[in-house]
Amino acid sequence: MRLTLCLLLLALAPVMAQTTAQKRATRLGLGMNLSYLEGYWNGTKARHFSDFVKLNEVALRKQRMADMAKAGFKSVRIPVCFGAWASIDKPYQWETPGSLAAPDSLVSWALANNLMAIIDLHHVEFDGSIKGADSTSRVVWLWQQIAERYKNTDPDRVIFELRNEPHGMTAATWRAQATKLIETVRAIAPKHTMIVGFHDWNGRDALLASQPFNDPNLIYTFHFYDPFVFTHQGATWAGSGLPDLKDVPFPAGPGTKINVPASSRGTWVENAITGYANEATYEVIYRRIEAAKNWSLNQNVPIYLGEFGSYNLNAAPDSRCRHAEAIYYALGKFQIPSAWWEWDSGFTMFEKGTTQLMPCMKAALNTYATGQLVILGTEPVPGEAFQLYPNPTGDTLYLTTTAGQSPASAWITDTAGRVITRTTLTNGGISVGSLGAGTYLLTIYDKTGAALGTRRFVKQ
Repeated sequence: MRLTLCLLLLALAPVMAQTTAQKRATRLGLGMNLSYLEGYWNGTKARHFSDFVKLNEVALRKQRMADMAKAGFKSVRIPVCFGAWASIDKPYQWETPGSLAAPDSLVSWALANNLMAIIDLHHVEFDGSIKGADSTSRVVWLWQQIAERYKNTDPDRVIFELRNEPHGMTAATWRAQATKLIETVRAIAPKHTMIVGFHDWNGRDALLASQPFNDPNLIYTFHFYDPFVFTHQGATWAGSGLPDLKDVPFPAGPGTKINVPASSRGTWVENAITGYANEATYEVIYRRIEAAKNWSLNQNVPIYLGEFGSYNLNAAPDSRCRHAEAIYYALGKFQIPSAWWEWDSGFTMFEKGTTQLMPCMKAALNTYATGQLVILGTEPVPGEAFQLYPNPTGDTLYLTTTAGQSPASAWITDTAGRVITRTTLTNGGISVGSLGAGTYLLTIYDKTGAALGTRRFVKQ
């Protein structure tokens, strides 16, 4: 019932009057993050990282904007650590004003390639060790300067994101700071749309627990890296146990086995691994993104998924593609604009050693536009007749069916449509151990021979 109502509202949305923010959010569409100007850690801490950008390297990003547009992306989120170029203490001033040429160039190249540009204030707090770096007065000053610098850009094409992933503060503290930032920018750039998230790292749960601000020209953002032990396996910056975690698959089923690193013992990572089979499915991702969409509908405000993706160091490419597909499918169904993290660094969609998108990532992106899980899907989506697990599998497939379904037999075909196996269904599962590695289709039938549904599965 809830899904039916949500989809009905989506069908009616085009005929309802849209706000300026809603129109601009829709145009953001399929987006990408360009990771580069947020990398303060490449600078010298004694200089509060002000030297982290080498201006002679900026021009390399011009072609990357063109490549994004050619790949079909409609918008680019440009994270910028503006705070590295400003003094820490009052009276605030730009200490390396020449560095501002870098974000100027990226915004200009984005617009030249017909990409909408999001100017995102990123890592204003650095690593948390520089006192006063993210004080409200300093962040307000930064936005006074940023808004003045870009106020004459086209407000239909340039959007301001107030702060990336606020954390280490209460919801009330962040709300008070965000309110001042909104008022500051609005006074300088009255027609520009702003993107704002909530406390706890722009988490989805923080979004669901929060109320919109008074300004009507806002888009609300959240970030989504679920399940975290999949998306951040191998990440040295993300918590104990994760750097040593590898080969975590997506999706997972009751039979999925994950090697638990010794470094994760007694941590939340160990607990997350234990419960991984309940988290790593298409269904769970779909429902969590649906909850964000329902918040958007209930509040009558637009939302934007500003970051999602998976780190490529220790995750298998096919699992990364299936995870991307699960998210893009939900985003397409619920018409949520988004930006993948990110174009050409550790979370890239590229085949390793190239600057080309993996074919399976192209297929995953296609689900956003088509709303069809036709290429990679290996887990069910809401409304389908049955579920398969574990998937991928090496030996045996098990299935559960929705109420009212009485499967009696199954056919397995290859991707060319050739029937490989016909079998009677029992409680013991379906043996696929004799099949070669690859992708297959399983169709189940009731005792009258009527087809109840088809699912893809992967034989390892």
